[in-house]
Amino acid sequence: MAKIITSIILSAVAILPVYAQEQADTLKTQELNEVVVQATMQRTGAQKSTYIPTSKQKNASQSGVDLLNHMAIPQLKTSLGNEIETNSGKKVAVFIDYIPASQNELTAMRMSDVKRVEYYEYPSDPRLQGNAYVVNFIMTQYEYGGYVKGFGHTNLISLWSEQLLGNVRLQYKKMTYDLMGYGFNTNSTHNGSELTETYRLPQTDGSIKEFNRFSNLSSSKQNNQQYLIAFKATYNSDKVQASSQINASINNTPNADRSGSVTYTPATYPSSSYASTLDTRAKYIAYNGYYFFALPKNNSLTFTPSYVYSHTDQNSSYLETGFSEILNGAVDNTNQLKGDLKFNHDFGKYGNLLSFIRGSYEYNRTRYTGSATSFDKAKSTRIGVGATYNVTIGNFYGMTGFGWDWDRLQFGDMVDKPSSPWFDLSLQYGFNDKHSISTTFHYSSWSPSANYKSENIIQSTPLLRYTGNPNLVPSKSYDFEVNYTWLPNNNYSFSAFGWAWIVGDRYAYDYEANADGVLRTIKQPIGSYAQGKYGINGTARFLNRTLVFTAQVGQVLNHNGKPYNVNHSYIDWYARVRYYLGNWNFTFTYISNNGSADGFMNGIWNRSKSDWYLTFGWSNSDWNVRADFINFTRWNWRNDRQEMHSQYYDTNEQLINGRSRAFIQLSATYTFGFGKKVSRDNEPGTSTSASSGILK
Repeated sequence: MAKIITSIILSAVAILPVYAQEQADTLKTQELNEVVVQATMQRTGAQKSTYIPTSKQKNASQSGVDLLNHMAIPQLKTSLGNEIETNSGKKVAVFIDYIPASQNELTAMRMSDVKRVEYYEYPSDPRLQGNAYVVNFIMTQYEYGGYVKGFGHTNLISLWSEQLLGNVRLQYKKMTYDLMGYGFNTNSTHNGSELTETYRLPQTDGSIKEFNRFSNLSSSKQNNQQYLIAFKATYNSDKVQASSQINASINNTPNADRSGSVTYTPATYPSSSYASTLDTRAKYIAYNGYYFFALPKNNSLTFTPSYVYSHTDQNSSYLETGFSEILNGAVDNTNQLKGDLKFNHDFGKYGNLLSFIRGSYEYNRTRYTGSATSFDKAKSTRIGVGATYNVTIGNFYGMTGFGWDWDRLQFGDMVDKPSSPWFDLSLQYGFNDKHSISTTFHYSSWSPSANYKSENIIQSTPLLRYTGNPNLVPSKSYDFEVNYTWLPNNNYSFSAFGWAWIVGDRYAYDYEANADGVLRTIKQPIGSYAQGKYGINGTARFLNRTLVFTAQVGQVLNHNGKPYNVNHSYIDWYARVRYYLGNWNFTFTYISNNGSADGFMNGIWNRSKSDWYLTFGWSNSDWNVRADFINFTRWNWRNDRQEMHSQYYDTNEQLINGRSRAFIQLSATYTFGFGKKVSRDNEPGTSTSASSGILK
């Protein structure tokens, strides 16, 4: 019996650990609940805001601008024209992996490689070259290989055009090579304006002769072709980033012809008809370099040289019944050379000091024929030095900069040597990774373009001529801005902004009159100019971020002093709703009508029509196809209206171009890669051509 009891006890002892483990496993299974870990997709701080695109957003995007649209970054806005701006309308510099990028590069980039997008205001990183507002795309790293991307775009119904872009990338080890080709063609038979001009001409007897001149469009024909080829070589290592790009472009508008009728009230002149032609052919070749060197002892050096040679040939004619034909021709050759050299030292917790020297040289040679005959030579040279210092203390980031620019402006035998300081101040505070606020102030000056300095008097119509002013000197610019960003979680974002801009020592168009007509001149100094805007912007995402609402509302305030003496204000807004369904995405966007000033030089106030469009997109890993149906409730060709009032001369112009009319945009991209992941994504793009010296 004892043996039996002992055997039972030993069996129980042997089984007990197994039973205990089974009970423990059961207990663990019962107590373990589902755990969902959600990564933070957006955060803000004192130095930058960071946004991580989702796979849906990348898959639905055809270009970098598209991706910014889908991500709805609260500090930014993008337009139908693909410009990237801050909420207040300031231009944003774009970089891809800290190397400058153009709009064509954003089209050619491989969307699936985007890891995150960073937004900076007055960044401390020397690779971002001291730009005030920056978007930087961070791309997936690669070892070797490459990809090919093709992009096609066409407009149908109203604004017929076609656009093709192809980019090939090859990389081996630390070198990357890109070759891009681009072509664009458009034709239009509805392009011109209906213009009402009011003349108040002083007479020899002291009276004022006032009458209206109506110019109506009856037919037009315009076409434009653009071609670009670009090659870019990039070297990347831990200590060196180097990029060299050469591109060449041709931009031809072989005809921009218009015809119509001209009437006068009262009948100062008999009714008549007019016909005008314009032929413009431009070509340029450009080199752009970017060289960054990380030096010992927390130092770095950045050098960015560029050179552009451009040739422009322009011919026009204007014939109005009862008047002699007006012929004008101009041929311009321009050389433009620029270079910036920046040295940065990092003091660690005590901040960064960036010092630099920059220079630019532009030489315009312009020959006029027709109503004015001359050969103008203009040289513009600028040497600038400066330094910026930035420091981060906890959640606070501050930057201040100061420098001086020396100009040498030569037009013909006349030489002017103005100089002026510039000053930057930026204060940013990140309460945490959800709230940040920033304020900036900028003071600077800029040299007037050579095309404003010609003393030639160009006949435009029988009653209107225009000329330049060789005595122009740089204007001064004062800029203030405040921004607040709130990112409560992945599904919501909000920003509020305010901005003001004041121009001092302004040069502007003025209109002088005699008994025979009006002469548009450029005078300086002239009445003050100021502009401001404030507003709010927000985004909300629902249904696991598949349903997205974005909206912005703001008010523009504008003061334009003598000789226009006018104040304007306008409230504008836009709203967008987007839905993702598998490989499909659907978007509805409405942009309100709005008002805007056409620069600080003139008194034109532009009133645009509202726009709305529906977007249908489909994409997979290789293809992305999209259709936009725009303004399908509007079928007239009239677009913006522009108004200007001065002492002797007023204009009221209705633009006709179909941009607010119903049309369809179709676009598609195809991308395929090969090899292992390549290291950078800095596709070549279009360099900006040097501006010609032809009087405008």
